[in-house]
Formats: sequence, C-alpha cells, structure tokens
Amino acid sequence: MAQPTTFFTIQTRQALFYVLLFSMTGANLPFMPVWLDHHGMTGEQIGMILAVPLLLRAVSGPVSGLWADRFTLYRTPMMGLAAVAALFYALMALSEVYGPWRFAAFLILYTCAYTCSTSLSPMLDSMTWQLSRSQGFNYAVPRAIGSFAFVAAEVLLGLLLVWASPELILWWVVASVAIMAVSGRFILPPEPRQDLRHLQGTESGWQRLRVLLGNRGLFWLLLAVGCLQASHSFYYAFSTLIWKGSGLSTATCGYLWAVGVVGEIAFMMFGDRFRRRVGPWRMLILAAVLAVARWGVMAFGPPLWLLWPLQLLHIFSFAAVYFAGLELIYRLTPKGYEGLAQTVNAAYANGVMMGIGTMASGAVFAAFGVGGYGLMAGLAGIGLLSASWLYLKRERFVVP
Repeated sequence: MAQPTTFFTIQTRQALFYVLLFSMTGANLPFMPVWLDHHGMTGEQIGMILAVPLLLRAVSGPVSGLWADRFTLYRTPMMGLAAVAALFYALMALSEVYGPWRFAAFLILYTCAYTCSTSLSPMLDSMTWQLSRSQGFNYAVPRAIGSFAFVAAEVLLGLLLVWASPELILWWVVASVAIMAVSGRFILPPEPRQDLRHLQGTESGWQRLRVLLGNRGLFWLLLAVGCLQASHSFYYAFSTLIWKGSGLSTATCGYLWAVGVVGEIAFMMFGDRFRRRVGPWRMLILAAVLAVARWGVMAFGPPLWLLWPLQLLHIFSFAAVYFAGLELIYRLTPKGYEGLAQTVNAAYANGVMMGIGTMASGAVFAAFGVGGYGLMAGLAGIGLLSASWLYLKRERFVVP
C-alpha cells in the first residue's frame, strides 16, 4: 500500500479535497437559482433545470460508478469528472450566445455539469471510508471539515453578493471544480483501490451492477435511507418561507438553519464514540424515530422556542442516517462492490428520491402549507418501517 507522503497525512489530504468539493456545493446549491434568475430564467424553468439532473441520477449514478471502477487509483476518475464539470459550468457563462435557446442550453449544460460534480461526492466518501479503515483515522473528521467549508462558502458568498454581481456565483463554482481537477494529483494520495483488487478481470461492470440490483438487503437499505433523506425535501424548499410567514425575521431564519448545520458538524467531529456504542443498525432506527417526531411536530407550526431543539434533530434525521447508511452498505454488499454500492446509494437516496420529493413539495405546500411536514413525517415513517424490517432480518442479508 502506498504510504502517506510528506507534509500532510492521508486524513488531512482527504479533508482538503472535501473543503474544495463543499466550497463548490456551498455556492452551487443555495445560489445557482439566483444566477439563473439573473439570466432571465422563470421560476418554472429554474425548477426544471435543478430537478432534471437529480432525477437522471437513477441512470447517471450507476453509470459513473461503473466508469470509476475501471481505474486503479481512487483519484483518477475524480480528477476527470472535476475537469469535465468545470468545462460545462464554464460554458454556461456564454449566456448571450445561446439567444432564444438559452433555457435549453442551460438545461443541458447544467445537467451535465451537476452530474459530474455530484458524482465526486460518493467517490470521495468511498475512498475516505476505506482509507480510514486501513489507515486508522476517524472518517467523520474530514467529512465534518467539508461541511464547515460548505457553511463558510455559503456565508462568504452571501456577503459578497451584497455588492458583487451574481456572475460571481458561477465563477466561484467553476474555480472550485477546476482547482479540484488540477490539484487532485497533488492533494489526494496515490492509493490503489483495495476493493477491486481481487475482482479485476473477473466480471464486467454490468455484471457487477446486476449483482447489486439483485441484493435484497441493499434494496431495503436504499428504501429506508431514501425515504428518510427525501423527507427533508419539503424542509429544504419551504421552511424559510414558512418561518417568515409566521413572523420570524430573515436573520432568525438564518440562525435556525445554522443550528442544524452546526449540530451536524459537531456530531461528525465528536460523535464517534456514540456511533460506535450504538452501532449502525440501532442508529438508523433511532434516527428514523426522531425524524418522524421532528416532522410531525413541525407540521403543527411550533413556536420559536421549540424550533431550536427541533433543528438540532438534524443531527439524527440527516447526519446519523447518512453515517448509518454508509456503514451498512459495507455490511450488506459483497467485498469489492462497496464503492459501486455507495455511488448507487447516493444516486437514489440523495438524487432520485430527493428530486421526486422536491418536485412534489411545491404542490404539497400549495395544498397544505405547514401541514406538508405531516406528509414528510409519513415518508419518514416508511423509512422507519423499512429500517426496522431490515434490522429484524439482518442475519439473512449481512455478508460474512
């Protein structure tokens, strides 16, 4: 196995790449709608541009995972994806060139760029998780540093946009992925993929994918995690509007968002002992129970004093679900399939399910207002039932 090179440990190198990745995401997710609006896109067009790449992850996720499996080093496909993403994002800057075809151009370019850039995350997660096991460091620490970078980028760019043009948004994104493409050779360690060594040359990529699709344990895990993560879609889309409609200031809404993210980071940084003691099975069920409780209470429009602890439940409804799912993938899939399984998990749980939830949230909000959280509680309840059934039948599905 390759040894850590001078100056930085492998854990530090992974953290640095997470910083670059989440700095891009911290600009892309909150502010790309602002850039699109600046270039004349309507609300319906913006919704379409943002939702299509999420829904296409049903195909793009597994395909990118199969493609990544062709490389010996972890970092090679990530550098390639970052370079292609930078190209497609940069082409969006040629807005005036596209004329009446601007919407179609943005839809195609953003779908390609977002697909490439979001495919980086599960690959980096898989790399860091496996390296943490072989090198003996806490996986959650680099991931938490990345989450902190997300918040920092979001806050800094928000401040800059007070006086700067919205064009800064796109160039921030382009610069982030371009730096990843160029610096990956120097930041990411030249570690060979341990998970593929004994499978190389024995199966084609599509044979590997069919094995995963036939894995019933993985199916139930994806259903549980997907429902729990998708239950956040209404929260992401409409919580600020609901809070402002109840009389809260914009600053207070921002603080409420920050409480959830800070709690998530703290859980990643300092929750390792808790995660080890509880274990991924019980942590997934506990997280599902608290997710049902969180959305169920929020459906009644709770007062501000109650919103603070409800926001702290983001620790469980999101972060604990994420970590439990990541670890259970390695228990439910055959050796050598872990990286591909993680890509499929990201594609469906955080892509397709979240995309469907986001598209449906508009109609849910129009029909039920704050009561839409009740439907999210029901969706989390499906996740709880799926997780509970999988736990009861775990001996049947766990791979020795």
